[in-house]
Amino acid sequence: EAHSRHARGDDAAMGGGEMTADELLAKAEKKMTTTLTRWKPDYDSAMLYFDEAATKLKQAGRKQEAMIAWEKCAEANERTGNDWHAGKHLEQCAQLARDLARHDQVVAYAERACAAYVSAGRAQRGAECLGKIARLIDEAAPDEAYDLASRACEMLEDDGKAANARDFYSLAGAIRMRQEKFADAAETMLRFGASCDAANAHASLRKAYLSAVVAQLYAGNGAEAQQLYADVGEVDAFQDSDEQRCAYSLISAYRDADADAVRSAIAASNALTFLDAPFARAARKLPRPGHDLRAVSIAMGGDGGVLAAGERFMDGIGGGGGG
Repeated sequence: EAHSRHARGDDAAMGGGEMTADELLAKAEKKMTTTLTRWKPDYDSAMLYFDEAATKLKQAGRKQEAMIAWEKCAEANERTGNDWHAGKHLEQCAQLARDLARHDQVVAYAERACAAYVSAGRAQRGAECLGKIARLIDEAAPDEAYDLASRACEMLEDDGKAANARDFYSLAGAIRMRQEKFADAAETMLRFGASCDAANAHASLRKAYLSAVVAQLYAGNGAEAQQLYADVGEVDAFQDSDEQRCAYSLISAYRDADADAVRSAIAASNALTFLDAPFARAARKLPRPGHDLRAVSIAMGGDGGVLAAGERFMDGIGGGGGG
């Protein structure tokens, strides 16, 4: 590499000054070809020229050309077995593709960068690359971002680094809440909770399970929230926690079709305040206007509000609506 830099300096000196981006590209392409005296490409020199050219092109606002130059730089690195640097250059390509609003290319570059990091023996960096790129496109391309973030979580768990997946689970859950795919958000939080259990991250586990309940209730899926609670209610780290008691109160209030009790459960619990912002905001809006609490209650196996104070959905039937 030192020899290549020395050669590059000689090129600049012979040219009478610092080379332009286009001159650097021409030099790089030349180093990638064979000649009568050079039987194989000079990848080491080529990658230096491509890297410097890409930097100058980016500075000049020529992002498409910079992206291509860094991709060629990455390919030269791969040819010499330098997968770590290949991953870094492909990550730069993904960021430029984001700037150019080419989301399919963002994903492709992120995947290639991740594979390069894995080849370099750095699976955690590969996963973090996917999560980092997901965050860049979470609003412009939410489905693609969700997939990248979810894969980052899976890779970290497979690598025994479940504790490092928290931010990416939070990102995935936030994306689905913003898309109003509340059941998917709940499922994401359930997976996060299981991951936390494996990592002994009990505080995050409790928040994850309460978030999942909130997401299902926000969707009006009382029966699903109730089943979810039944599935996680026996988890040791969740039992007898503020989050568990809050989830129980919310589900009981929905089962009774008691809007006042829902609001009371929310007001009485500090646990909801500490959820990730999308879930905390959703909790504050429960019960959502337009939801038929009576229908939700009946779907949960409740009585549709017969015993709920102030509710008169079933006045005159089986004892009246109370109040």
